Amino acid sequence: MEKVERFYIGPQIDMPKIRSEARAGGVPTVAVAKVGNLVFTNGVVSNHPETGEHVAGDIKVQTRQVLENLKMGLEKAGTSFENVVMVHAFLRNMEDWPAYHDVYIEYFPEHAPPPRYTVQAEMASPELLIEIHMTAAA
Repeated sequence: MEKVERFYIGPQIDMPKIRSEARAGGVPTVAVAKVGNLVFTNGVVSNHPETGEHVAGDIKVQTRQVLENLKMGLEKAGTSFENVVMVHAFLRNMEDWPAYHDVYIEYFPEHAPPPRYTVQAEMASPELLIEIHMTAAA
């Protein structure tokens, strides 16, 4: 059985406290699990990695923050967007898809973006417009 490695980026990285503080927002901005040569991220929203506070803005601002957060998480696990094999994206409003897509493809400039699905979903907070989860090779 492969060992699972976990990496966290965010203001609250004291993992014994995560369960007790999760309801108060004390969770990492990005949580990454690495098993063998696979890397899985949590669903990442547009929280600032240093403060944990939501980064307000339109879909382009929030998409860029989400992707920057994911970039940090993937790098901490020893991989990058180049190695992403699947993306799951959730949008509050599907009307935001063109603007989200414009920012998304900026992060895959040298090769075709990986397979993904994008669905409309209700978010945990009304100010959140997007959440993305990625799977990558290490």
